[in-house]
Amino acid sequence: MLKISSLVLLTMLAGYSSSSHTALLDFNDASDLGVTLGGNMKCSDIGGGHLYNDDYNYDDYIYFSTATYVNSFEMNAMAWQGFDKGVIGNIDIAAFNAGGENIWNATVNLSGYTAWDNWLTVSVETADVNQLTFFAPGTLPHINGFWPSVDNMVINQPVPVPAAFWLFASGLLLLGSKGLRK
Repeated sequence: MLKISSLVLLTMLAGYSSSSHTALLDFNDASDLGVTLGGNMKCSDIGGGHLYNDDYNYDDYIYFSTATYVNSFEMNAMAWQGFDKGVIGNIDIAAFNAGGENIWNATVNLSGYTAWDNWLTVSVETADVNQLTFFAPGTLPHINGFWPSVDNMVINQPVPVPAAFWLFASGLLLLGSKGLRK
C-alpha cells in the first residue's frame, strides 16, 4: 500500500508551484525583446542592444505579458553610445501591478552615468510587476534634457506547472486521505 505523508506532498506542491527561472533581458534582439514597449520607448543597437527613452517630454513604458518579478536593471544617461548629452539629472521610475497599483518607485540620479561603460544598477526586487513607467525627465519636478537608456534587466518568471502534475498530486492526496482513515 502506498503511504505518503500529507506534509511531504504539500511541501512538494509548494516547491513545484513556486518554481521560477531567472532571465536576463539584454535587448540585443529587437525582434524578440521579451517585453512590449510603450510611449516613445525605443530599442537601439548603437553601442549594443538596449532600450532608451526617446522623448523627454513624455512618459515611456515597459510592459510584461504576465506578472513578473523584476530583480534589477541598468541605466545610463545617454540614449546610445556617442550620444550628445543634454542636461543630465533625475528620472522617476515606478512599477505597477495588473490593477494599476503603484507597487515600487524610485528617483534615479543619472548625472554620474554619462560614460557608456558606466551604468547604474537599479535594484527593484518586486513581484507582480506588469508595467514599468519612466516618467518624462523633461517635465516637473525634473526639468532635464536627456534620454536615458535601460539594459540588462534581470527578471524571474514563474514556470507553469503542467495540468497533469496537478491531477497526479490530487490523486495522491486522495489516496493518502483514504489510507489515513483505515
